[in-house]
Amino acid sequence: MDSDQVDWLVEQVDALLDWDLPVGRPRALPLDTALVMVLFGLRHNLAPDVLGEVFGCGSTTVERYQDELEPLVDEVLTPLYERVRDQARRDAVLVDGLVAPVGERDDVDGLFSEKKGFCGQNVQVVANLAGRVVDVGDPCPGGMHDRKAFDVSGIAARWAGHYAPGGPGMIGDKGYQGAGIASPYKKPRGRELTEVRRACNTALNRIRAAVERAIAHLKCWKVLKTGFPQIAGTVPRHITYGNQVGDLSRLRIALNRPGNSFGKSSRITESSRSPGRRREANIQVVRAGIPRGGIA
Repeated sequence: MDSDQVDWLVEQVDALLDWDLPVGRPRALPLDTALVMVLFGLRHNLAPDVLGEVFGCGSTTVERYQDELEPLVDEVLTPLYERVRDQARRDAVLVDGLVAPVGERDDVDGLFSEKKGFCGQNVQVVANLAGRVVDVGDPCPGGMHDRKAFDVSGIAARWAGHYAPGGPGMIGDKGYQGAGIASPYKKPRGRELTEVRRACNTALNRIRAAVERAIAHLKCWKVLKTGFPQIAGTVPRHITYGNQVGDLSRLRIALNRPGNSFGKSSRITESSRSPGRRREANIQVVRAGIPRGGIA
């Protein structure tokens, strides 16, 4: 995200809540800094105490701001992605599974994925032909096969019209054979594929590469790549956050309409109320995607 996109997002979130109330205890961080901190934590998968050190506040303050601001970011950006999803329903779509690492959980069985070699949750991802995520399913255990997760996650029911006779079409990999969607041919036991079927597989895989790019885009948000620390059931919500915020630059045309102009709000600056806690340099480093002090 560039500074104009951050400013626009701050404006939209600010319209949904009263951040600086005239009475009561002052906020530890101004809204713009708090919002950047929340997004920074999702991007780099940092613990609250580390975020507190970077932004000059306590770990409990970080957790409180995450709980308060993440739903508001979702509320601001969801209508835009609903339009993207509506557009996708007119064309063919692609589906694939993402195993988001969540670690071992006492209350959930079957999380270990033998294919990936770690404990996670299988999240079915639907993308359009341009490689943009348009839907994610309910989380399933990481050990569940994609074919079964396709049904259990709710994706099969929501997109049934696509792979029904006469529908726009849906494409998956070989793991979705038997689901009714288009998928590559498997090599018969003891025989080779015919030239025609090999050519069909090549064509399907070239189209299906877009959903791989979409998942790779999601994994730029390390909270979905290096280990999910929160409640496992919130994985789809954080996938939505990562996709919406990370893809905000593609929404410029949709957002740049009367009443939603970029670059008009104030920049993040030092707060005179708590000198020494907010540094403009820290925010500039965050916007560049490079954590201050070399945090990976």
